[in-house]
Amino acid sequence: MSALAIAALVLVCLWLGVLTLVVVLLVRQIGLLTVRLSVSSQVPSLDDDGPEVGSAVPEYVASVLLDLEERAYLVLISSTCTPCWELVADLGEYRFEQKIVALVPGREEHARELAALLPSGIRVVLDPEASRLAESLELESTPFALEVQRGTVTRKAYLHEGASDLIAFVESADAAKELKGFVGITDKEEIEGR
Repeated sequence: MSALAIAALVLVCLWLGVLTLVVVLLVRQIGLLTVRLSVSSQVPSLDDDGPEVGSAVPEYVASVLLDLEERAYLVLISSTCTPCWELVADLGEYRFEQKIVALVPGREEHARELAALLPSGIRVVLDPEASRLAESLELESTPFALEVQRGTVTRKAYLHEGASDLIAFVESADAAKELKGFVGITDKEEIEGR
């Protein structure tokens, strides 16, 4: 075999090696993209998480949280959830005028540490009671908020944007109430539709 034939054979082998590497990398990228798309499409729906809006709060929840006759907010934050820690840190010393109950499941030391960072005025329920309440309410995602009025779930929301989501969720009900009184609207759907 001549030197030229050997050089051509080496060049062809190198070219096939490079093409194989490119194909393997493309297949890997397509696989990663497929996994990312399937995971992002599996984001839980708000309709599937927690109790249905308009449904009564389970009796167990009402018996533990006796004061649900007025408007109250239940917030599920977990001591193992990084967005929950960020939410609580962002709240800082924010003062809510509304009644808020924070359900904080998790290992006692971490849950107590997270609860200690919550602004004063927020009632805290720790485990094992927090886990039982979250289970009774069929809450799976954290951080999550429910609005309860006279024993009925009136709204619910994910709090993925942190403290700003919680503040907006709690204060939007007061704004709707003020608007209702201001313009004489009697139906909440009419307020939300405007």
